This record gives sequence, C-alpha cells and structure tokens, in this order.
Amino acid sequence: MWLYDELYSCPLIVILGSFKHEGYYGWSVLPVASLRVSLLRRSGEWRVVSNIREALWFERSLEACRSIIKGSTRTGFIELDLAVNASLYGGFGIYTEIQGDIRPVTLEVIDTSVFKFYLKPKGKPREPSEGSLSDWILLGLGLREGLWRLVADACSRLGRVTEESCIIEGDLGEVAITAGIFSEAGWLRVIPDNTPLRHVVAYTSTPR
Repeated sequence: MWLYDELYSCPLIVILGSFKHEGYYGWSVLPVASLRVSLLRRSGEWRVVSNIREALWFERSLEACRSIIKGSTRTGFIELDLAVNASLYGGFGIYTEIQGDIRPVTLEVIDTSVFKFYLKPKGKPREPSEGSLSDWILLGLGLREGLWRLVADACSRLGRVTEESCIIEGDLGEVAITAGIFSEAGWLRVIPDNTPLRHVVAYTSTPR
C-alpha cells in the first residue's frame, strides 16, 4: 500500500459541443467520474494512478490535474483550459470565454437515476458538435430534471435521436445519453461526475 500526504483526483473531460451567441463563443462539457487520473504526493514525490486506457484521454486529464495543482486555469490550449475549469465545478456545464477567462454559464447536476451515458472512442480528436446556446441549455435542463422529452428535443438539433437514446458527436468520440436500454457494441459505459475534483490532505494529530 502506498501511503500519501495529499491526493488530487481529476475526471476525464469530454467537450460535447460549442455555440456562438451575441458575439460570445462557448462550449458544453461533460466530466466523467468513472474515468480519471489521480496524483498522489508523499514527501515531495508524486505518483500517478489512472484507469484511463486511451492515451489522448489520459494526457488531457493528467495535464489538467497538473495545472490545477499549479493553480493555473489558463494554459493557452482551449481544450485543456476547459478540462481544468470543468474539473473545478462538476456537472453538465456550459462555459464561455469572457475577458480572457473561462467562466461557467450554467452548471447542472445530472439525474443519473434516469439517464445512463456511453462513450465511443474515435481515435484522433474532432471538432465537437456546434449548436445553439438555447439547445444546450434545454439539454442541461432535461438532464437535471430527468425529463427524456426535453433531452430528445434538444438532441434532435444537437445530434441525433434513436428510440430512447441521444447521440452527440463529442471531441473525444460519440456520447450516448439514454433513458432506456443501450446494447450497441464498442461503447464504454461511463458515469457523469456531478461533483468537483477530489482533493484530499492527510491529517496527523500530534498529542501535546
């Protein structure tokens, strides 16, 4: 067993899509709790632990975690900046860039008792789906309230709807949101992260 003094645990961040609105540009983001990178420190030594197999996914999560440890929310790379900021909040998030900073527009806690999520790797990163801000907000509302009709309505314009599944082209692959049974081959079952990154510091009580 490797004992540690401090731990940072960061989720994989998937960029679901983007939008343009009144001169502003923004993105919708999904943190994945079940795929993550953890950095453990003991006496100045750092150790990396991860269950992410895809090299690109691992690299994004690792660099985001390192940036958070350094206290840096801007790296010069928008995908990494979004990963850093989304890790600090959790939930389905819509973000925009204002005065050089990434700021949340809306943050929604996903009803995971209703919706299940799947991710299909697609090799090299791609441009995520572009949609309207109103549709991304509608999608977030449906995810929060557990209302499939809202999710399907938004998804009909943001991606495609098949029976009880919404499929959106994210930057790391296709993301399926379903309120029913999803049994297609080649997809990973993933769990959204509704909470911020985990930061644990060991505490030792010294008797007086």
